Amino acid sequence: MTRDLITRLFIPRRPAIPESVAPGLYHFMREHDGLYTRFHLRVEPDGAGTLIANATAAAQLSPSGVLIARGLMEGLPREQILRELGRVFHGASQENLRRDLARMEQLLDELAAPGDTYPIINLEDAEISPHEARLMAPLEADIPLAAPEKLTPILDKLWQIGIPHAVILAPENPEPAYLVRAVERAEDLGLICGVSGRASGLVRGSLLDDLAMAGVDHVTVFYASAQAAVHDALFGEGDHQAAQQVFARTQELEVADVGHIPLVQATVGELEDTLEALLAMNVPNAAFFAIATAANESAEGAILAPAMRQVAAQVEEDASEAQVRYIWEPPLEYDPQRPLAEQVRGGPRAGGDLAVRIEPDGAVIPPRGPYRVAGNILTDDWAAIWAHETFRRYRERVQAPTRCDVCPGLAICAADCPREPAGWARIANRES
Repeated sequence: MTRDLITRLFIPRRPAIPESVAPGLYHFMREHDGLYTRFHLRVEPDGAGTLIANATAAAQLSPSGVLIARGLMEGLPREQILRELGRVFHGASQENLRRDLARMEQLLDELAAPGDTYPIINLEDAEISPHEARLMAPLEADIPLAAPEKLTPILDKLWQIGIPHAVILAPENPEPAYLVRAVERAEDLGLICGVSGRASGLVRGSLLDDLAMAGVDHVTVFYASAQAAVHDALFGEGDHQAAQQVFARTQELEVADVGHIPLVQATVGELEDTLEALLAMNVPNAAFFAIATAANESAEGAILAPAMRQVAAQVEEDASEAQVRYIWEPPLEYDPQRPLAEQVRGGPRAGGDLAVRIEPDGAVIPPRGPYRVAGNILTDDWAAIWAHETFRRYRERVQAPTRCDVCPGLAICAADCPREPAGWARIANRES
């Protein structure tokens, strides 16, 4: 067994070791000090696996670790687990098996209280080796809202593949019944499920209460600035107030909430005040995405490529000082054919480098680079999608060294240099 946050894009592996538990995704709830933690045990075809707590903390497991984890979370007696271990792993000493069992019990206790129910997983912690964790599928799928007949098969496929976390991307005026049904289906399957969108569309009527009743795990809303005028210029009149209402209500409902902060010239200058405003509303989680441009002059307020590194450093410094838990989302390349506010409202293509975007027709898109379809989750085998040229090029790019002597160890640099346009995400109508 090894321990660590999952901070790495996943790469297939196939060690020749005996299978102890059938491949698949297993869902458990475990109580610790009066609080319940949601565990997902993902078992690979080779018998090894990954144990994920609230999609936040994780550990890689050997086949014996997988068998022990499943037994403990199913409440089996220790002696029964030891007998099963001895049956599957011939020749292992009882001393070693008991030691492994004790280590797994300790690990479960450590993972049982990761501290917050919103998943904060950047591609790399700067102190972690670049080859620590290698898995076979992303942790998260971001899916635009659609009718249940389109979303339900996609959510079912996520469970079958072993992707434990779904985020439903709500449009500006979402159909409440569609949104609630999507959350209900995800929860029925055992998936962790979040909703992300503009506050004005989520604060209407009883939608937040209905989502909480359906079992939503977190709600992410745009919060561009502590200044209402700056925020509303991007997201519409009254949306700043709506965001405050969302945060107040989600806390009453005990649902994790996240401030989704776009980085453009109008918002970067007052970022410190924005983070302080979020903390004043008891919102400790933030997700950042930048709208960047390679143009030589300011493009309607997008951040110029040479300034991206400085902006990234400011973001990480301000977030650290404010003690905000944050995640980087891949920068989005500015499109001169569309208004900046429209692009900001659209949000990032995917919610991080450990996520994929899945369109309502099933098309699977990597989080960075040109908008290219790697396959269809509804009709193609996942192994073929993951091995597609689009993902191979993506993996090669994020694995290549991107840190330099000038870069002060920024977390955003783990996937790509923030000032390099080749590492930005492009929108659907700009594929080249």
